[in-house]
Amino acid sequence: MKQRHWVVSAAVILLVLYAARKVDWSAAGTILSRAAVAPLVAAILVNIFSVALRGVRWWIFLRRVGVSSMPLAIRGAIVGAGFNNLLVANGGDAARALLVARASGATRTAVLATLVLDRIFDPFCFGLLLFVATFIMPLPAQLSHARPIAGVALIVVIALLAALVKAPERAVGAAASDEGWRSRARAFRQQAVGLATARRFVPAAAISIAIWALQIVTFGLAARSVGIALPLAGDVSAMLLTNAGLVLRATPGNVGYFQFAYAVAVSRFGVATESAVAAAVLLQMVQIIPTTLLAVALAPGMFRANGGTAAAE
Repeated sequence: MKQRHWVVSAAVILLVLYAARKVDWSAAGTILSRAAVAPLVAAILVNIFSVALRGVRWWIFLRRVGVSSMPLAIRGAIVGAGFNNLLVANGGDAARALLVARASGATRTAVLATLVLDRIFDPFCFGLLLFVATFIMPLPAQLSHARPIAGVALIVVIALLAALVKAPERAVGAAASDEGWRSRARAFRQQAVGLATARRFVPAAAISIAIWALQIVTFGLAARSVGIALPLAGDVSAMLLTNAGLVLRATPGNVGYFQFAYAVAVSRFGVATESAVAAAVLLQMVQIIPTTLLAVALAPGMFRANGGTAAAE
C-alpha cells in the first residue's frame, strides 16, 4: 500500500512538472506581488475559522468518550490540519488523534473512532456539493462528467451512516476481552456504533456544510486579492477540483497538484494560466502557512498535557 502511494505521488509530481513548463513564472510572480491586502487578510481569517469549526464538529463525537473540552478538540483539529500540510497520506490526522488521547486521558481506540466518524462528513459534503452543482452551475467537463460517480458515492456514504445509526447500540468505552488486532478491531467497531446517532450526525452534517461554504468564500477572496473576479461557479469548480487531490494527498499540502487543478478549473472562465497560478499559490499560502504556524505553536502544549492516564489501546 505504501509503495503504491509513492508511485502515485511520483506520477503526480511528474505531471505537475510537465505542466509547470508552460507557465510564465515571472508574470505569475508579478501578479502575486500586487495582491490586495484586505481580501487576503479576510481569506486567512475565514480559513482559520473553518478549521476551528472542524474541531467543533469533532467535539460532538469526542465528548461522548469523555473528552469534554471543546478548546482541546479545536486545538487538535488545527494541529491535524497543520501537520497534514507537512506530511503525505493525511498523517496529521493520526497525530491529532494521538495528541488528543494523550492530553485527555481517553483511549486511543475511542479517539480514533470519533475521528473516523468525524471525517466521514467531508467526503459526504464534497459529493453532495459536486452532485448538486452539476445541475445548477456550468462546471468544467472534468466535474460535470463526475455526476454519476458523485451520486454513487453519496448513496454509499448515506447507507453507511444509516447502517451505523441502526446498528445495535453498544456501550462506548467497552474494553476488549482479549489481546491482539481482532480485539482492538472489535473494540473500535463498538466505539463507532456507540457514537453513531442521528442526534450527533445531524449537527455534524450542518457544521460540515458551513465548513465547505466558508472554503468557497476563502477561494473567492484569494482570487479577488489578485484581481480575479470569478463567478460562484468558478470558485466552486476550483474548490472541487483542487480538493479532489486531498482524498489521497499525494504531496505534502498537495503542493503542485493544487496549482495544476486550480488552473484547469478556472481556465473555462477565461482566466489566464499565469493569473490562475498566482491565485493558487496565494490561496495555498493562505491555507497552509497560518494553520501550520498555529499547529507548530499548539502541538508542544498538547504533548506536555497530563496524558499519563491515557490508555494504550
